[in-house]
Amino acid sequence: MIKILIADDHAILRAGIRALLQLHPDFEVVGEAGDGQEALVQTQKHHPDVVLMDIGMPGMDGLAATREIIAAQPRVRVLILTQHENREYVLPALKAGAAGYVLKRAPDDSLIQAIRAVYAGQTYTDPRISDILVDDMRRQAGGAPPDPYDALTEREREVLVLLAQGQTYQQVAQTLFISVKTVDFHRANLMRKLGLSNRAELTRFAIQRGLIS
Repeated sequence: MIKILIADDHAILRAGIRALLQLHPDFEVVGEAGDGQEALVQTQKHHPDVVLMDIGMPGMDGLAATREIIAAQPRVRVLILTQHENREYVLPALKAGAAGYVLKRAPDDSLIQAIRAVYAGQTYTDPRISDILVDDMRRQAGGAPPDPYDALTEREREVLVLLAQGQTYQQVAQTLFISVKTVDFHRANLMRKLGLSNRAELTRFAIQRGLIS
């Protein structure tokens, strides 16, 4: 029996995934979580074999939760299940220790295959992101200059996306449960690292990278 925890901030989506998994007698959904912090708590409580982890969740996001879970329980296999298919999400997720990466628009049988693969100790990546992985290997082999986005911390990436979406400093602070002063600190750091000088450039960068639509 493969014990599975579902972490996603959309209750309807969690219900749909649960219904799909319950069609397979060797799967047991042992818990659900609506954000990264709850995923940590539920993982400690239920000790799942596989955690299906969304990336974009309020508070602690899926990447931070993945790192925390693997640090605390190395045997747990985290399988990212997300809508994001650009390198700004794929590579950090795998570097965080995720055993696999599946897109939400993938066929149902791909998700089932991915769960079985990571449970068996293998790595599974959605075929649609293979070009990203190949390009990253080529960049490393060819000594290409590093992508400045890779230098951002997880919190800086969160602040980047929220500001690019048009949130005020106060709204970002409330979303991330940090102070306005801390938001401004992260904003200054990320803009320095990316070589940006104003909010318009920040928003343009986020759109070009597919971080916002």
